[in-house]
Amino acid sequence: MGKASSNKKVARAASTSGGRTAGGRTPWIYYVSIISIVVLGTAMVYFSRSHRLSQVNTAGGASPPVVGQDHWHEAYAFYVCTAADKGEFIPVFPYQTDPEGIHTHGDGVINIHPYEKSAAGKNAVLGVFTKVTGVTLNAGELKIPSFTGYGGHDYHDSDNCGGTPGRVQVTVFPTSTTTSGTLWTKDPRETPLTDQSMIVVSFMPKGAKIPPPPQANIDAMLHPLDVPAVAAPPDSTSTTVPGATTLPGATTVPGATTTTAPGAPTTTVAPAATSTSAP
Repeated sequence: MGKASSNKKVARAASTSGGRTAGGRTPWIYYVSIISIVVLGTAMVYFSRSHRLSQVNTAGGASPPVVGQDHWHEAYAFYVCTAADKGEFIPVFPYQTDPEGIHTHGDGVINIHPYEKSAAGKNAVLGVFTKVTGVTLNAGELKIPSFTGYGGHDYHDSDNCGGTPGRVQVTVFPTSTTTSGTLWTKDPRETPLTDQSMIVVSFMPKGAKIPPPPQANIDAMLHPLDVPAVAAPPDSTSTTVPGATTLPGATTVPGATTTTAPGAPTTTVAPAATSTSAP
């Protein structure tokens, strides 16, 4: 009897293989729970990503600077301490290109003309520029890339600055003539970039006066090289200098160009021929 009973138990155990319980039932609750967890996790990841993309697209939507439309210029500088109450500007960054549309031409100016929504609207921030130039910038650190000639200096809050603890800070100057800027108190990477304004990233003691960028940077912003000059009207073929005289009785040949110098007679030149008229 003992042996027969053992054989029955083995047979029952074998019959429960393949996912059945000891009672011979399929554990549907277990399988449904696993599937539900997988589906819910996938849905949450998808929703989170979609929400983030929605935020980026909304921020980079119709608000300026607009992709393919706006072209802004902002003078910038990096200012580091040489004493407790004195600092110096580091050299400007060399020409940079980027896939998003926020870069510099090596003239001390940030060019802001977004190619992508990730650099447009509210996404047009200082962090996009520092990423392109290789600068490490956050609430407590400023690391300058070595190509500026500073050898990759790395500044941290509380580092010595002429015997006084220094701090990483960003100062914003709203116009090209502003001499006293406003301290940005949030994450420095989130500092908004704006048109015809100025921005200075510095490592100086708290409360130190931060000057605006050098005048050369400001001039480059006011007269950017990447904006074409206004062409002269196509029909402006005559230049007259004040005080010039015209020879009495002289005539002008159609299509000729006329140039007069102070106190000199006028000579008119016809196409493919030269003619001087006298009384």
